[in-house]
Parts: sequence; C-alpha cells; structure tokens
Amino acid sequence: MGEKEGAVNKRVVVNIFTNRPVFCLTAFGLSGYSECEIIHRRMIVGIPKPTAERLSQLARLLEQRGKRGTPISSAEIEQLTGWPSHTIRKDISALGAHSTETAPDFSTSSGYDPVKLAAAIKRSLGLVNETSRCCIVGLGRLGSAFLDWTGFTGSAFTLAAGFDSNVNRIEILKADFPLYPTFKMNDVINRLDIRYAILCVPPAQAQATADRLIECGITGIVNFTPSILSVPSGIEVENVSIIDALGSLAARLAAKRSVL
Repeated sequence: MGEKEGAVNKRVVVNIFTNRPVFCLTAFGLSGYSECEIIHRRMIVGIPKPTAERLSQLARLLEQRGKRGTPISSAEIEQLTGWPSHTIRKDISALGAHSTETAPDFSTSSGYDPVKLAAAIKRSLGLVNETSRCCIVGLGRLGSAFLDWTGFTGSAFTLAAGFDSNVNRIEILKADFPLYPTFKMNDVINRLDIRYAILCVPPAQAQATADRLIECGITGIVNFTPSILSVPSGIEVENVSIIDALGSLAARLAAKRSVL
C-alpha cells in the first residue's frame, strides 16, 4: 500500500522504570487532547515535549509513592528513574512557571509531597478531565493478555471493546467488555465514542488496520506491532517496543560502565 499524502512516520522509544508497561494511557488531556497528544506537541501548555514526557511518568510514580505518606527527594527520584536529579528539579520548576497557582505547595523541607506534586503535574499537563474509551484490535496472544489486565483500573482510560477477524476466537474469549468481529468496527467505534485503539495485529496487517481505524474515527493509536505506521496529520501514534526498551536500557548501562 502506498503512503498517503502528508503522511508521517513516528517512532518513540519507551522508558520503563517500573514493572508496569508504559502506555501513555494515563489521562485525558487539555481541551480534549490525550496525554499522547500532549507529549507529541512540543510546546503544548508551554512545557517542552521531553519535560512533559518525564513529568507524566513522574506523576504515575508519585501516585504509587504517595501511599507511603512520606516526602520524596530528587535524589530518590533519580534512583528510581535514572534521570539526573538536576533534570528532575528543572522539570518540576517548570510547573511553577506555567501554574495558575500563585505559590505551588508541593515542596517540603525534606523533599516533595508526592500527592501534591502529582496533582500539580496533572493540572499543568491538563490531565484532569473525564474518562476516555479505547479498544483493543487483534486478540491473539498479546491482545488477549489485556482482557484481564488490571492496569486500567484507576486510570482515566477504560477498555470499551475488543475486535478480531477470527469469529471463533471472539466466541471463546471472555472479557468484562464486549468483543466484536472487525467488520463491526465502524458501527461500534462510533456508537461507543471510542477514540483510542491498542493495535496488536500481525505486522503485515498493521498499516491496513490502522488506516481502517482512522476511517472509523480513531485519533490515537498505541502500536504494539513492529511496523512503523504512516498516518495523516492530526493522528497520534505511540510505538511500544520491548526491543527498543531493552536497547535503551543497554545503552544506559553501557554509558554507566564507561564512566566507572
């Protein structure tokens, strides 16, 4: 299939610092933008893209840490994420520069209040709106693993539907949300107002499936296939690759060894 006019290729290396998969599926963004859209727009809400990427991941970490009820320092964040502490402090300082509050109150004498800092990050990135619906397309071994995955619990995203071309597979699989054959995508996606898709189809089907999803009204795709998708302007793609993540880890470890 030829490339569309105005199509662009996107590739994102995912940083993983917890045992949870990093999806860019945390919340609904400013003025209807998703977090994916926020971090792909270099200066949206006045915060540079790399800073927004780190802050969105930091908010998730802080929410986990907030259960302890104790402050967290930039040195501790560095140990957990691998980001330099001076970069962390610079990122957090951007919140004050772009905050509507006169005096952010997340700093303490022994570090940062994780609950208040997480809330400040979400406000600054516009991650405070209503829950958004997404779907899974491709219910093979990878896609079906999401059917009972609990990671969406407590997030601002909810799985509303699953699609697969194999009707027999749909009849066998069990999920808390309805599963449909792919020929019903247009009707279901529009009826349920789904705007985000998790793509888990075979690589050879990835581009054609993405094209069809876009025609159905999908505006954001989390791409679990190794194929690099070509999409028109206004559509956002987040490529999730374990190989890229391992490569990023290997590069960082090699850099650390070189300075020892």
